[in-house]
Amino acid sequence: MFEMPANLVDLRPNHRLLNHEFEGYKLSLQALPHFKYDLVSPVDRMFPDEVQFSFIHAKLFALHNHLILDYWDYSYNFYFIDNKQQVRQVTFENTTNTFDNNVVYDVPAHVERKSGHFDLGLSFPSQTTAIVTDGTGYLHIIDTGVRSCRSRSWQTQHSMLVLGEGKFFIIVDSRIQEKDGKELLHCLLQSVEQSEKHFNSVLTLVTFENDNNSWKQISMKQMEGKGIVHYAAIETSCEAIYIASDNIFKCINDTDREITEIPKEDRAKIIYTWLQTPEDISVTLKLEAGCDKTLMHVSVMPLQIKVSYAGNTYIDGKLLHKVDSELTTWNIQDNGQVDILLTKSESSLWDEFLEGGDKNGEQIMDPSLVEEAHWRLAHLCSETEVSQDQSVPGFSTQELEECDAASEEDTVLVRMDLTTHQITHRAPLSVHQYLFSVKLDTNDVPALALRHDVDACIWQPYSLLINSDTWPLKHQGTLMAFGYVQSSKQNRKFVTCPPNFSYSVVCEATRHLFIYQSTPNKDCQLRKRTGGVMNNVKVGQQHIFNFDKYGEIIGIHATNEYLFLLTECSFIVIQIL
Repeated sequence: MFEMPANLVDLRPNHRLLNHEFEGYKLSLQALPHFKYDLVSPVDRMFPDEVQFSFIHAKLFALHNHLILDYWDYSYNFYFIDNKQQVRQVTFENTTNTFDNNVVYDVPAHVERKSGHFDLGLSFPSQTTAIVTDGTGYLHIIDTGVRSCRSRSWQTQHSMLVLGEGKFFIIVDSRIQEKDGKELLHCLLQSVEQSEKHFNSVLTLVTFENDNNSWKQISMKQMEGKGIVHYAAIETSCEAIYIASDNIFKCINDTDREITEIPKEDRAKIIYTWLQTPEDISVTLKLEAGCDKTLMHVSVMPLQIKVSYAGNTYIDGKLLHKVDSELTTWNIQDNGQVDILLTKSESSLWDEFLEGGDKNGEQIMDPSLVEEAHWRLAHLCSETEVSQDQSVPGFSTQELEECDAASEEDTVLVRMDLTTHQITHRAPLSVHQYLFSVKLDTNDVPALALRHDVDACIWQPYSLLINSDTWPLKHQGTLMAFGYVQSSKQNRKFVTCPPNFSYSVVCEATRHLFIYQSTPNKDCQLRKRTGGVMNNVKVGQQHIFNFDKYGEIIGIHATNEYLFLLTECSFIVIQIL
């Protein structure tokens, strides 16, 4: 099995959705109407135990959204699971500003809750199906009927211990697919596995088949990677998984087909690496230490490159796009490492370095992987053969400080094909910080909010186009200046926006909630002089909501007209004027 190079996705915003005249937000003292409902029983909430001390565990527990919106129902119907392990439906009647609360499901078994158990989870893959996890490893498939009919009780159709005893998980995504006349249920789960030196995130895709109203598991696929998962979703065609993380995930288990590693002899063909930004490309190859610099020849023309040493050619071919050859620089270090910097003529991301590809070159997405790649290539210039089984000299993870942890600047959004186990497309997010995800349409995967300069652009991923390798990520909307304002909120817990992007929200861990409306304030008296003419300053409104008296926010959802908040004992609705 050969590893195919991943297509690079260039995230170019639609300039018609940007507003460079927007100046920022002005504090509004207008109080937003809000309505509060006291819950009949508190929300079930769990905390990590003494062995769940990783950043992955902290994120899974602290940022768990306990408020679930039913996207299949156009009413304001929300769900949460209380401390009696009952699924409760809370309905907000916006015409009368009243609430209705009903128990719709009782989670089976009622396992005694202990520290270390994961939070109970609920997901709606269709308008008549729900899945529930009890936080102790069990998954329940439920027939809800049409949920707008509130008199119907939910019925358990299938229950199983998915990952084994003592392996807990949360529900990340779920989707029902009609295939070959059969109904398939795909559940994407996230768990944590501890290795000798660190914790890994594991994404498990479990597929069930419905046979005469009886569900049975037919397959399981698992992907593993270091660090946290910022975003994960099942492609609408159910042919791939989308993952945004700080480290690349690899498929480690597939009950449908064997996972084949790339043959070592194929890896050995790589003799140089290249790393790119939208403005330039860094090419690196390794020669023997103390090599004669006079024997090194680097020839770069706008569309051509040739690199050779002592009569041996390492790179020779036509570049995919033009470079500014006069700005080319290169250097040989004492250890034999050759670094060549090419400046692109136009700012963009290249799918390939050389036209038609080059099996001798490997693109490196993460700068931290360059050193590992150089070690792999050492046999090409060393007199002593390097075995692939030899361990790479490293360092203890205990020597790392907090500042050494992987940052969001290294985040990459990938599309992983579930059949080939290969990453087919990559979108580097080094200059597009991941902020949050938001559901825009019931049938589509959640959209990603990425920072673009001072703004936040909302990108909607879609399935691959028919007869094309293009992975469409469409710029759907922009939150003006939100990339800047959210970065100043160091205590932020939840960040979100409604489907129409009319406002954005930053919820702190305690005390304050910030609401930013980008629509211009008609009462704003601010003016500025431009070209000798006085013009109105285009500013939005900032509202601050203090929730000290209600307790910590543990669930949030934004709709176009209302912002819904959940605390341990209260359900709060804020009307957005």
